[in-house]
Amino acid sequence: MELAVQTVRMGRLDQSLGFRLRLAQLHVFAAFAEAAATHEVTPSQFAVLLLIEANPGIKQIELASALALDRSTMVRLVDRCEAAKLVRRGSSKDDRRAAPLALTSRGRGLVEKLEPAVSRREAAASGLSRAERATLVTLLERISSPERQGESS
Repeated sequence: MELAVQTVRMGRLDQSLGFRLRLAQLHVFAAFAEAAATHEVTPSQFAVLLLIEANPGIKQIELASALALDRSTMVRLVDRCEAAKLVRRGSSKDDRRAAPLALTSRGRGLVEKLEPAVSRREAAASGLSRAERATLVTLLERISSPERQGESS
């Protein structure tokens, strides 16, 4: 028996920024999953690799702040990257979170291989021109900027 598909009216949800951001995130993450399918890396792990690439020697606490993650989540994330031999912790006397982080040659290779594929898939999935994408990124930066917290229009 075939059910008739009805169009769901979105009502006020249609104008919800959070809802639209979540749908966009799902769409972009699906594009990431396609690009990274054979590499067994999550979007969060890839973000860690990109930040370490851009900031050699960065500490976990700095990564956690940049990615808006709590410390325990960050430790687990870096542990997984280290176990996959993508990241190397430098030495720290007392605290693994204070150890400088670096990409391994395997981590650098993964970034070099995966980043262009991810960028292409994201661009294709968004359906936006370069200018539209740049505008969207700027607007999202404004929304997510810590300086904007607590402001009202």
